[in-house]
Amino acid sequence: MNWLEAVHPPQPSKRQDQPDMQLFQQIDARTFVHCVDARGRLSHVNDAWLDFATENGWSVTAADVLGRPLMDSIADGHLRYLYGLLMARLRDGHGPFRFPYRCDAPDCRRYMQMHMLYHQRLGEIEFRNRILRIERRTAQELLNVQHPTDERSVTLCSACKRVDTDQGWLELEDAVLRLHLFDCDRLPRTRHGVCPSCAGRFVELARCG
Repeated sequence: MNWLEAVHPPQPSKRQDQPDMQLFQQIDARTFVHCVDARGRLSHVNDAWLDFATENGWSVTAADVLGRPLMDSIADGHLRYLYGLLMARLRDGHGPFRFPYRCDAPDCRRYMQMHMLYHQRLGEIEFRNRILRIERRTAQELLNVQHPTDERSVTLCSACKRVDTDQGWLELEDAVLRLHLFDCDRLPRTRHGVCPSCAGRFVELARCG
């Protein structure tokens, strides 16, 4: 899981028309930065990163997160491998790398871009994240961490936010219908992985960088 997936952006005004959406994107046009040292531990988070967390109920200070291994935040082994591959390639002189990903909140699709670059003098890898665009949608309780869950689980792709189903990886709304999750008192727990399509793009990025 990306560090930014623990939070979502501040709520916009109640109006949902296009002018408000444009204003919302302008207001949240920040860059969220974290850095990893040679040991793979968080060595820096910027104020925007911390503010982003606090605005959304995850109130932490730099002291709470600095020194923690980045990989501890990524539960899926395949995704850890892919992040590690890109980081190793950066340290070997390749890159920098840019790639799009989704970091959705229940009520919006949030399209983002990550820029990974290596500062050789410091021995640090910098991750710069920014929002490209936001699309409002009907709230999807499957992404609501406060919603009651049961013993079931579903896998979300950390990069594209599609859901693994018996009919392949589907957009969240389609997966909810396919899995009959609408109007459920309890929903499956969500876990993060990476779909074959996104995994292939990560590998190709590392190969060509």
